[in-house]
Amino acid sequence: MASFLDELLPCSGGCLRFCPDSVGMEERTGLAWLGRKIGWGFADGQLDEWTALGAAAVIERLVDPDEHGMLARPDPFADIDREDEQQARVVATGIVRWIDAAVESPRLLETFMEFFWSDYFAVSGRVVRPHHWMFDHMNLLASHATGNFAELLRAVTIDPSMLRFLDGGTNTKENPNENFGREMLELYSVGVDNFTEDDVKAAARALTGWRVRSRDGAVRLVAGRHDDSPQTLLGVDDVHDLDTTMAAVLAHPATAERVVHKLATAILGQGYDAELVADLSSSFAESWELKPVLRRLLELGVAGHAVPAVLEPVAWYVTARKLPMTQAGREQLREFFTLGGQVPMQPPNVGGFPPPDAYLSTSATIARFNLAAHLADQTGRNNSRIDPAVLTSDVDLLAQRFGIVDGFRPATQQALENLRPGVDRLAATLASPDLVVV
Repeated sequence: MASFLDELLPCSGGCLRFCPDSVGMEERTGLAWLGRKIGWGFADGQLDEWTALGAAAVIERLVDPDEHGMLARPDPFADIDREDEQQARVVATGIVRWIDAAVESPRLLETFMEFFWSDYFAVSGRVVRPHHWMFDHMNLLASHATGNFAELLRAVTIDPSMLRFLDGGTNTKENPNENFGREMLELYSVGVDNFTEDDVKAAARALTGWRVRSRDGAVRLVAGRHDDSPQTLLGVDDVHDLDTTMAAVLAHPATAERVVHKLATAILGQGYDAELVADLSSSFAESWELKPVLRRLLELGVAGHAVPAVLEPVAWYVTARKLPMTQAGREQLREFFTLGGQVPMQPPNVGGFPPPDAYLSTSATIARFNLAAHLADQTGRNNSRIDPAVLTSDVDLLAQRFGIVDGFRPATQQALENLRPGVDRLAATLASPDLVVV
């Protein structure tokens, strides 16, 4: 793994293409990074449109789509039969619908953030029953994707899927269940080393009494099951219910610091320059509004402060679909996401999906190569869907089509030139390190 990444790090400072200490970042290169990283690929002509608009205008459109007349996100799960007793089929349909929506949506940052939150607040459809509650969970995350973190944390705490996944629905005055309280402190707010076992117990008791009705997912607080005795949580006294619990965890400075760190890692990559975002936590904690933080992180990325990162399987597949390309069948998608280690709505554990470098594993790499070959072959059988850039003998034009504006690496360039334009070259491009690492 290390040798693979080392091959992709030509700058003396250990960065790829976007090194701020190099000759400087041209705006088009920054926009190319923005589209590949946040937008999960480009539709035909989109990079040229962005270049004409300029980086500042593009970022504003990503951060505030409502202000620029973009249509609201349609519910990708609206037409799924939730009464279907074949739950595996329901889940598979939901994944396909969500991917299709990600390919088509002009609200690129919101889609990126919805998936980010599905990792941050990891809930698995393998555990949640009925499975279609996961669709409501994703819609909840989408509705708060770039909004207010405090409101999102509160909503997730009493979300039916979360109540079921971390046993919040069985947390009672008589038998406190600490599962959610522990994960809320460790994963969703202050983080490891910033709380004690007494804090876990206090959070659990303050959040007792919530019930979710299996029939329809309705959530309510049952007074007789709730412990309203005052608790001390993270140094805050008189914590006794949902609202006072939220106030306590949000008052701790580590919460804002952790959220900003997670956002910066997702957008700028692991090993980003922490000094660049040092001022964000305090301002974030004043309002918990996500848009100012996101705007700043996007600006830093476009300016060349991003660290190379491997595209996760979901992002890579959406990138391929935007070529455009014939979509994979359900069986192919199931195999790809399973072997790739990232099945949407099914994170492996409460900690979420693996870090990006995990997707350089042998199984993930093989899965990516196999699906790239399948997609290219199926697209080639339907010549009307073949992008003209794929058919040209000009490999540089092909690179531009994928947003690789400074061209392929020499090794990739040579390999692609040795292949005939069309299916074989398309498959090799999709699986190449140049496309996989952004």
